Amino acid sequence: MMDNIKLLLVAVNAKYVHTNIAVRYISRYNKSKNKNCEFCEFTINEPCLGVLAKLFAADCDAYGFSCYIWNIEYILKLCQSLKRLRPERKILLGGPEISFDSQQLLEKYPFIDYIICGEGELAVESFLTNPPQDRCVIYGEKLCSLEELPFPYSDEDLEAVVKGEKLVYYEASRGCPFSCSYCLSSVDSGVRTLPVERVKREISVLVQNKVQTIKFVDRTFNADKKRAAEIWKYCKELEGETQFHFEIGADLLDDDLIDLLSGEGAEKFQFEIGVQTVNEKSLLAVSRKMDIAKLFKNVTRMRCETDVKLHLDLIAGLPYEDFYSFGTTFDKVYSLNPHVLQLGFLKLLKGSRLRNEANEYGICFCDFAPYEVFYTDCLSFDEITRLKAIEDVLERYFNSGRFCDTLKAALRYFKSPFDFYNQLSEYWTSFGLVGQGVKRISLYSHLYDFLQEKLSAEELRDVVLEMKKDFSRWHSNGVGTPEWYQKY
Repeated sequence: MMDNIKLLLVAVNAKYVHTNIAVRYISRYNKSKNKNCEFCEFTINEPCLGVLAKLFAADCDAYGFSCYIWNIEYILKLCQSLKRLRPERKILLGGPEISFDSQQLLEKYPFIDYIICGEGELAVESFLTNPPQDRCVIYGEKLCSLEELPFPYSDEDLEAVVKGEKLVYYEASRGCPFSCSYCLSSVDSGVRTLPVERVKREISVLVQNKVQTIKFVDRTFNADKKRAAEIWKYCKELEGETQFHFEIGADLLDDDLIDLLSGEGAEKFQFEIGVQTVNEKSLLAVSRKMDIAKLFKNVTRMRCETDVKLHLDLIAGLPYEDFYSFGTTFDKVYSLNPHVLQLGFLKLLKGSRLRNEANEYGICFCDFAPYEVFYTDCLSFDEITRLKAIEDVLERYFNSGRFCDTLKAALRYFKSPFDFYNQLSEYWTSFGLVGQGVKRISLYSHLYDFLQEKLSAEELRDVVLEMKKDFSRWHSNGVGTPEWYQKY
């Protein structure tokens, strides 16, 4: 048995700007218990061989990897090579991606020594105190109180995060009061929270260190209205340029909360709102409780009366949602004029109830992470592909924020927003542009060519005059005048 084990926690993030709060919590918690536990971070975009070399040279007895749908394939390849190079060192996997079929993974991959299911703080402490002799699954118990957790960012770590202009993730609560069947948060029961005064103190530390963005990882942050109001009021009053990102339930807002979000300081807030669908049969099937009318009313009021940046999410592929009913959802949510409209696709996550119910709804999904839907009994693979193309042009034109006047003008000559983006995506598909790298300045020319095919000369002139405004606003630094621009 090893004494005083040195454990290196390894995070492999999706992007450079991301940080992993899990390895920070586990490391700092175990250090407070006098355990030898450090962490390091990489991204999935780094060559595996380079990461392997750094881990090979690390001074440790065991490696612990934080596993998610976006990094599991990368981590498995990395661990297999690492075990060949360092057979004497133990390899632990933890995280949501390996918590629901852990025994099968242990049997399938002999290079994995241990798998931690559930929360990691206590499980890692147990491993470091008394490591099991044999390969096994370690079940992590929940902390009785989140107050046991230390602040996840050391001074040195925070300095590096700020210098690297990275997002800072912050957790003021764990758990979710709702039970949407496609979400892993529904597996956990109950919500545990940090005391509000502690949250205020720690936010203040982050703001004083000039963090660019604090992204709260809490599910449905405003489920407790009083708590949300107190924290939002505090964030508004803090001096500094820090942005605050929250995932909220817009239908849970009331007039008092919206009034609080009005006025000076509201521009600091970014709200991510999971609308997902307005198809009530779909919502019922996935146990998503939502007052659609109230959500629309509150989002409309926030858009008109506050400077809060609104990011609205949709999910394609839900039960009972076909191509045209999704189009209805798209049009209704688009009419709210969010700053960002995210078109996502259903993922059948391990451990989720909907994954177990897939056959009931004719859902066929990919066997590999991220387990995205291929088709359902209401939506064909071809239609999913068409929605993927719509997502592509939506990102380039609407979510970029560079075509605001152009899109308002163009949509007057199409049946609906969904009709416009569907036809535009078909044009892009016909020229093989979907998913390809296209220069920003070329987006105008492609849009002009598309509109030239669809509109009358008078209609085209109307739209192009607005497009010239957008172009001049974003490209006034001597990039040259495009041919379409000179015609009007």
